[in-house]
Amino acid sequence: MPEEDATPPALPRVEQVGEKIGAVAIVVGVLFGISYMLNESRPLDFAYMGERFPILLDAVQVSLFVTVIAYLCGMAIGFFMGWLRTSKRRALRGVASIWVEAIRGTPLFVQIFFLFYVIGYFAPRLDNRALLTGILALMLNTSGYQTEVFRGGLQSVAAGQVEAAKGIGLSYWRSMQHVIFPQALRLVVPPLTNEFIALLKSSSLLFFIGVQELTYRGRILSFGGNLLEVYTMVFAIYLMITVPLGKVVNLLERRYRIPGLGLQKETRVAPRRPVDRSSLTTRLLFGDAGARRRLRAFVRRARIVPDAPPGEPSA
Repeated sequence: MPEEDATPPALPRVEQVGEKIGAVAIVVGVLFGISYMLNESRPLDFAYMGERFPILLDAVQVSLFVTVIAYLCGMAIGFFMGWLRTSKRRALRGVASIWVEAIRGTPLFVQIFFLFYVIGYFAPRLDNRALLTGILALMLNTSGYQTEVFRGGLQSVAAGQVEAAKGIGLSYWRSMQHVIFPQALRLVVPPLTNEFIALLKSSSLLFFIGVQELTYRGRILSFGGNLLEVYTMVFAIYLMITVPLGKVVNLLERRYRIPGLGLQKETRVAPRRPVDRSSLTTRLLFGDAGARRRLRAFVRRARIVPDAPPGEPSA
């Protein structure tokens, strides 16, 4: 008989169906809410939204500028600190650990105001202090999280591969270049993209210190009284940016997934077969006293015949 394939069958895409149902439910709910507002309350001023929408789009440039600069600078710091976190020297690991704990252990909101007043204390006449403070705060904040991303990527490479690289004569830096980095960088691409999305959303906190990004511009426009229209546009613009980026993350996960490392394809466990309570093993497991007595009697009657010494016939 041909051997059965032991690989469990793939799981039906129930999650995708659930996501589609959830998306449809959200759209229906939003449409219902808009319909209710149009019929029972003041209708949305679509003419006002059309006039003010370009103003908010201009503010998106500031949000993206701040996010990109802070993200790239934070990536450089995060990579260096992540490499220190994997060092064999305790002092270097300690420095990186203190950095990560200080950044991840305090809220971004507090970090923004702390840096704002520190810079104001030492450089009160600094031009564009709010913008520079915002970039610096986001840079330091994302560096703490990217440190852990790079640390996880570097440590995900199997130790056997590192030892094999040393065994064939590769130096430490050659091993990092040809063995560790190529695999680690493929694993960290999806979480780094997620970190960029989170950093973009966190940039909305900079309006508290006067950075004229998207949320700040929406706040100014809302003083005219059209609160619902303004924040509906702000809400929609953030979705227009983050939803496509989320799809990019999914594509990158599938594109750069390494078999045996990182996220794997989900599989379904084979369904359990009905329990046959008539078998001896099953009765033993389910507490059949008679079966256990017969098993003990069989063991007592069993005799183990030792192997015959060399040169003598066996019994």
